[in-house]
Amino acid sequence: MQPHHRTLGLGLAIGGLLAASAIFGGLLLRPPSGGYPMPVTAPDTSTARASSEAPAASQTPAATPTFTPIPTFDYSPNLAPGLDLESSPTPDPIAALIAEGGLIYTGPLTHPQQAALYRASLLYAQRTVPDSIRAAKVINGVGYGDPSNICGPLAIAILRDAKLTAPDIVPHDFWLLDPRASTDQDKLALAFPSESYEHTKYTTSLNRVDWITSPLKPGDFLFIWHGSGGNFDHMLVVSRVDSGLRAYAVTNFGTPDGYIIAETMLYDPTDPNAGIFHTWTKEKDALLGSTGFGGYELWRLSSPQD
Repeated sequence: MQPHHRTLGLGLAIGGLLAASAIFGGLLLRPPSGGYPMPVTAPDTSTARASSEAPAASQTPAATPTFTPIPTFDYSPNLAPGLDLESSPTPDPIAALIAEGGLIYTGPLTHPQQAALYRASLLYAQRTVPDSIRAAKVINGVGYGDPSNICGPLAIAILRDAKLTAPDIVPHDFWLLDPRASTDQDKLALAFPSESYEHTKYTTSLNRVDWITSPLKPGDFLFIWHGSGGNFDHMLVVSRVDSGLRAYAVTNFGTPDGYIIAETMLYDPTDPNAGIFHTWTKEKDALLGSTGFGGYELWRLSSPQD
């Protein structure tokens, strides 16, 4: 989560109980009608109580971290790189997800890249607030890692582990990143080179975007601007799209119990009241976080990678 200069480390409210089956540590719940896995819907933030967690970034940190390069999570996919899921004789939960419509191939990434991206994202999804705090420290370093403000490093770590960005990209460099700052523009150019990525700026508020005509794709990196009435900026990478053209991401957000890193649905193109984008723009200056009123910036691979 990228804090606005007036407010650090606010998130959105997703309440209720996060339960049911997890895939590779992810929080994936089945809807009442059955079918593909999906996360719970965010509750009304106007009635949720504020988190008592104090963001680690509320204190002014040193300019640069003092820890050694952060380790990656262990990543041992069941399938060899480049092997198509549908043709694999090896039982694989993602193959079942694809068969049920929970993940469709769409956008510029190759099929193996989309599978690798989703696997990588689930490795960072956590069951509880304490687990999310521990994961944030692994991603961004002790003293810097907190699930209240881990959005940039988290998104980059997912892309790195899926081998969709250079292996020497440092997730910490995207902590509290500001695309308007020249040094941060250099970091973005290194991670998303112009010869391979299209960079587009949208000024439309998230709650006014037509996601049918302007859908997000797996691998899309977003910087979401708080705008007038928002109180935090945010970064995320889209991890999958389902057969209903709903987009998902493993990202960090506030809940009544504290900040958590988990998979959440971003939007449902057929239901403007569903998804975290709706929650973030439902109420200006919401207690547990509001953003997206200023639009977003999108970095998308311009053509499939080999």
